Amino acid sequence: MVRLVLFLVFAVALAWGVVWLADNPGQVSLEWGGWRMDTTAGVLGGAVLLFAVTVALLYRFWLFISRAPGLIGGALKGRRSQKGYKALTKGMVAVAAGDAEEARRQVGKADGLLGEPPLTLLLKAQAAQLNGDETAAESFFTAMLDDSEMEFLGLRGLFNQAMKRGDDKAALALARRAQALNAKSVWVAEAVFQLEARTGDWLTAGEALKRVGKLTDMTQGVQRHRHAVTLLGQSVAAEKAGKSDEALRYAQKAVSEDLALIPAAAHLARLLVSRGDLRKAKSVLEKTWSLQSHPDLMALYFEACGAVDGLKKVTAAQKLLDLNPSSVDSHIVMAVAALEAQLWGQARTHLQAALEAGRTTRTVYALLARLEEEDTVGKGRGDHDPARLGQARMGQARMWLALAATADADPAWVCDACGHVDAHWAPHCPKCSSFDRFTWTTPSSAPGLAMTDVGVLKLPA
Repeated sequence: MVRLVLFLVFAVALAWGVVWLADNPGQVSLEWGGWRMDTTAGVLGGAVLLFAVTVALLYRFWLFISRAPGLIGGALKGRRSQKGYKALTKGMVAVAAGDAEEARRQVGKADGLLGEPPLTLLLKAQAAQLNGDETAAESFFTAMLDDSEMEFLGLRGLFNQAMKRGDDKAALALARRAQALNAKSVWVAEAVFQLEARTGDWLTAGEALKRVGKLTDMTQGVQRHRHAVTLLGQSVAAEKAGKSDEALRYAQKAVSEDLALIPAAAHLARLLVSRGDLRKAKSVLEKTWSLQSHPDLMALYFEACGAVDGLKKVTAAQKLLDLNPSSVDSHIVMAVAALEAQLWGQARTHLQAALEAGRTTRTVYALLARLEEEDTVGKGRGDHDPARLGQARMGQARMWLALAATADADPAWVCDACGHVDAHWAPHCPKCSSFDRFTWTTPSSAPGLAMTDVGVLKLPA
């Protein structure tokens, strides 16, 4: 609306000017070089305007001619860049699809068209990795370090290369350099923590874990658990160095961070028992058992209670059962203690409870076979003839052993990253080196492990 009003005002003013000049033509005389020209002011103004327009048009034409080579070159360059970026995109798609030959072809095309090495270095490195040429890939990642915008990406590529070949020392150095460039990177913080822990520098790993917690939405429970693992690592390292007081202090901190961390509780209890502080050892084991029962705690608890014979072990096992009555392991502990005390009825009751709870594993069947072999009373069988009773017991024992041979494996420490099964917990999986990935669960397949009053025992053949 405003533009329309302005246009109308301009048109009216122009018309008024033309009419005014027509009514007042005036007289203009020009003498130059023997020539004389007489005309009106309107005609002279029109001639000047025409001359100005002609000069402007000639100037624009001259600019067009002078700029034409650059414009044509720019258009051609833009077309080359467009083709180059298209090849770059196709190369990335080929890498993602695992097409090594297409990736190699497109990287060559992109490199020739773009003429900007930083833009194609990543694609070259990935294409080289896809083709199995790790040396070439490493050289491309190294070349990226010379470009400030590509340096961080190059460091990540070199870090992945170092991890792939198992060079933790080089990987840690690269991760630290990347962290100096980008302190807020989550993957860098996690990598530094994992590698510090793997190299056994648990104190530094603890500091690195704090940075991970600040950069991620890690829950407080998860952070406390992982901190407990690092404290346990510090305690074990201190014990190996002969620093018993420091080892005890770190172990106590680990348990305070996560009471359900079974390895930490077992480690602390062992340290306390070695110092003769049996009361505190019992307290730690009972608190952990109430949260998470585990066979590793059983022998330590018997030792802390001074349970050296069968009857004392039954009393100690009953306390564990009272603390965690829903635990199948509590019933198995009672059965083991009852077998040693020759309390066959109690042993049978608790083994039956384990079966009813779904623990149809090799340990339970092996204990039932042991019960049949050792039970010399034979109550409830309705036959007191020694010969027949012995044959019946051996038949039952063979049946349980046959079931044990094909039964499910007992719970063990299983790495949820690679599936490795181990009888002992470790902060890092010995197979895939993953940190804190062991969980106590029933593996899909593993050698039979049986729990006894002294720990872990191979099943009888």
